[in-house]
Amino acid sequence: MESQSRPKNNKVKTTVLFEKNLLEEIDQFNPFRTRKEFLDNACKRYLKELRKQIIDHKLAKACSDASEEDGLVNEEWESASLEEWT
Repeated sequence: MESQSRPKNNKVKTTVLFEKNLLEEIDQFNPFRTRKEFLDNACKRYLKELRKQIIDHKLAKACSDASEEDGLVNEEWESASLEEWT
């Protein structure tokens, strides 16, 4: 007897309350067939932007930290370099 594999259902039902005017605006401008498609797409886009902001913030901090470290190293070696030239 063959075992039938079922596709995994990774969907979860949830209830979200929206302000009436927001829902009306979504309905007015929704380019998708359903609100669900609109909300799925909107959430995915927003999360993508948040992830990008977090990466940008981490990168800026890493660059700042590296710049501070470079400054300290330069201070240590600057006087030694100048001594050799005088």
